[in-house]
Amino acid sequence: MTFIAPGKTLGIIGGGSETYIFELEAKRMGFRTMLLTDEENDIAIQAADSYLVGALEEIKNLSELGHRSDLLLYMDENFDSTLLKELAKTFNVAQGADLLGIVQDRYIERTFLNDLKLNVPPFFSIVTVDDIKKAIDEIGFPCILKPITRNQQVLKRHILYNEEDVEHVYQLLKDGTYILEAWIETKSEYSIMVSKGKDGKIHTFPMIQEIYDGEHLMSSFIYKKNDPDVEAEMQRVALLVAENVNYVGIFGIGFILSESGVLYVKGIFPGTNYSANVYQEATGVSQFELHIRAICDWPIPEIFPRTNAATLKIIEGNLAQSLDLLQEKAQWKFNYYTGFKAKNQADRDVGYISIFSDDLEELKNDILTTNIWRVE
Repeated sequence: MTFIAPGKTLGIIGGGSETYIFELEAKRMGFRTMLLTDEENDIAIQAADSYLVGALEEIKNLSELGHRSDLLLYMDENFDSTLLKELAKTFNVAQGADLLGIVQDRYIERTFLNDLKLNVPPFFSIVTVDDIKKAIDEIGFPCILKPITRNQQVLKRHILYNEEDVEHVYQLLKDGTYILEAWIETKSEYSIMVSKGKDGKIHTFPMIQEIYDGEHLMSSFIYKKNDPDVEAEMQRVALLVAENVNYVGIFGIGFILSESGVLYVKGIFPGTNYSANVYQEATGVSQFELHIRAICDWPIPEIFPRTNAATLKIIEGNLAQSLDLLQEKAQWKFNYYTGFKAKNQADRDVGYISIFSDDLEELKNDILTTNIWRVE
């Protein structure tokens, strides 16, 4: 990979709202974008300079994307990592395939983290009924059963509270392989972003607190002041992971802080991460600029929180309330995705709100008055 100058074309595998924002940032930085998406109504088409609609893993589509681009990157973490390795033999694939291959298999990911002696929830590979019984003897109830691969839509996670729940999931083992993890009583959840350049230089960025509604991320926060011990440990983990992966670009690591104050690594996510949209308001630099700089071999700036900031996800289910707030909150920044169409999917992402304040309590109280988003 060599320096990629403004005016070149970035070929993007996979659409969605994050790709849409990425394309807008690439345009601001002087790049053209070429999108390959498998959805005709993909929101990312609205911001792309040119695009193809077709199967992401069809070699004909990928070859056309590669020939029409100066650099290829993936925005879909479910893209086949072995296919990405093949593309790298012919085209300039920015991020490489190694990290993607690690995170797509939960057992491989956790083994990778375990081998680095990082603190992860106890886990076991589950293929048979006996595997579940042996694992529960070790970790007890409650525990959580997760599909071993992330890039599938059929298998779901299940929380097991007792022997009766175990009996109900026996049938699932006929459909695929799982891992069983110990349940961690969670006090709070965090993530941290890290970049790695072509020269191997690593930068870590401010820690982010995340608020979930079930499995869905609803808001993220950056504070000017954090628990120094927690932040230092997250930075240490980020550096260690980055040193041991062959990757170029930005990626994130998720964490769980238990009720007893123990920090666990939740997982790794390649590329940009929705919660890191809060960087723009908190630091003045977006995660998308950081990603583009890294994959295009530009120098990476040191960034730090200049103010307390929050990003609140707007979904179809709270769209009407967000429009009411738009008419009330003069200091809030409302970001809606151009051209989105309602699909009657309550949890579908249609935009986000950015808020900042030097007064942390004022920021939290302002959010709480909405009765929509939580702050901790």
